[in-house]
Amino acid sequence: MASLTQQFVELDAAWQLLQQRWEVTGEVWNDRVYEEFAAQHMAPLAQQTQAVAASLERLAQVVSKAQRAVK
Repeated sequence: MASLTQQFVELDAAWQLLQQRWEVTGEVWNDRVYEEFAAQHMAPLAQQTQAVAASLERLAQVVSKAQRAVK
């Protein structure tokens, strides 16, 4: 099982790739439907991704602290 830090890195890399591809998509698909999709799906996904990343970071800190306490 990957560490929490690795999970965070993978999540961040996946999110960065998605954002890059979304920007490229916006260069050829730029109409009302694109804007609606962005508002209904991309914006909430960005918020959720940030929340998960913050939670992973906090959890990694708690686990690290617990590991130090056990030693």
